[in-house]
Amino acid sequence: MKIVQGGPEHVDVAALIWAHAVSARDGYDVPALEEARPGVEQALRNEPSFLLIADDGGEATGFLAGGPKETDAGTAFVNYVGVHPAAWGTGVGEALLRALPEALAERGFGKAELMVFVDNVRGVRLYERLGWIKLGAPAPHPRHGRVEQRYGFSLA
Repeated sequence: MKIVQGGPEHVDVAALIWAHAVSARDGYDVPALEEARPGVEQALRNEPSFLLIADDGGEATGFLAGGPKETDAGTAFVNYVGVHPAAWGTGVGEALLRALPEALAERGFGKAELMVFVDNVRGVRLYERLGWIKLGAPAPHPRHGRVEQRYGFSLA
């Protein structure tokens, strides 16, 4: 597996990975591409944005996407870390997160933040193992109330 820089041609691939991942994680039908695509496009809207793709023999198995945090241009906000359910437990998420510091540095970011649902045990465990630190207290998501935690990571 290798991590490659994604481009506009990878947006649909990333959106489909996300659709399958959240369907498996949350137990509902796989959203259509038309429903999943706008979120990924939104994450890449502001420059400098980043889209990393986990490529396993020519097949995309995961992705990571984000851009500048709206309130702090020196901080990146990671909107998505998605791994196709067929690749869960194979190290794809870890490989993407280990490639992130280089992508952040190339774009002038000194730190990053992300949000994760507190009941996403696999994700929480991974972030904490890789040095992500809890920022503040968990809070309900504004749209649906599911509790999420902000995490931060510093390149320093």
